[in-house]
Amino acid sequence: MVLLINIIILLVAFRLLFEQKIIGSLMKKQWTNLIKLQHALFFVIYTSFLVTSMLYFIEMPFALYRIIFIMVINTALYIVCYAYLVPAYYQTNKYPEYLLYVLILFISTTLLRLIAEPEFSKRSVIAQDQTLFLISVYSSQSIVILVASFLGISRHKFLIEYDYHDLEIKKNETDLNLMKSKINPHFLLNTLNNIYAGSYNQHGNTTEAILQLSQLLQYVIYETDKKTIAIHKEFEMMKALAGLYQLKYNNTLNITFDLNDIEVQEQVEVPPSIYFTLFENALKHSAIGADKEAYITVHFNQVDNNLVFRIENSLPEQAQPVNNNGYNGMGLTALKKILVTEYAENYELFDELLNKTYFSTLKIKL
Repeated sequence: MVLLINIIILLVAFRLLFEQKIIGSLMKKQWTNLIKLQHALFFVIYTSFLVTSMLYFIEMPFALYRIIFIMVINTALYIVCYAYLVPAYYQTNKYPEYLLYVLILFISTTLLRLIAEPEFSKRSVIAQDQTLFLISVYSSQSIVILVASFLGISRHKFLIEYDYHDLEIKKNETDLNLMKSKINPHFLLNTLNNIYAGSYNQHGNTTEAILQLSQLLQYVIYETDKKTIAIHKEFEMMKALAGLYQLKYNNTLNITFDLNDIEVQEQVEVPPSIYFTLFENALKHSAIGADKEAYITVHFNQVDNNLVFRIENSLPEQAQPVNNNGYNGMGLTALKKILVTEYAENYELFDELLNKTYFSTLKIKL
């Protein structure tokens, strides 16, 4: 009865150990030592079961001799099944060979125990009860082989899933970095043409135009490669892009920045281009430069535990061609991917149209 209870406890422990939800949560945390943990737990549980059973049925020091003998046999059996048979035969779809070798190991180790163990404790209860002895040997060898095989198969499956998940993350990061670092050559061409044209005008500020362009290029080349940057750097690049637009239209554009909480801007970091993209979107669709009444206003402040970024821009009475001046930024699709990846449910991105004014708001929970 004690042996049966221990076997039931052992099986329940394994069922919990291999519970899909537990494994899934560990995989989400990218715990690469999951398989090692399962090995350790198995041997702790198995050894505890073995020691308890032997001490119950056999007196010392015979129980100790028998425990050592069984652990040597079954540790070797476990290693052979896990490290050799599963990779060499099961994972290569050689199932008949795998089953054959497992059967051979089971029979040979069982016979070895049946022959050798009674010699360690001839006067023990378990030695006298042949039925109980056979049950203990067969169940013990079966459990070792099943667990070793299961862990070997699971390891292969887990590593594939982990590698796939890791590759998916890297692919998404690569795609996003590519989109973040894109800068259309037409934008450079148009900007350089504007600078060139302004150089013939005595009132043109060629030096400032080159500085603004340099800052923007520095942002695109260096800052967008980083995982996060300080918020104030985002705003500096927005002002640089606005400055280039102002130079093109002789500083007649109505673009204002209402950026508060300077300390927060310097200390808090966000993924590159999340604010910059919304500003680009406003530049494209506000008809700024084409419509004299067009305007863009950028707001930023911290409200309670949220970073609130809000852009409002006018909309033309009639549809206007998209005003991108040849420049294509990251885009709202990529922006949403970044927000989902970095903040999950800790952000809100929404827009609204009110009296010919378009509002875009991004809230990020700190």
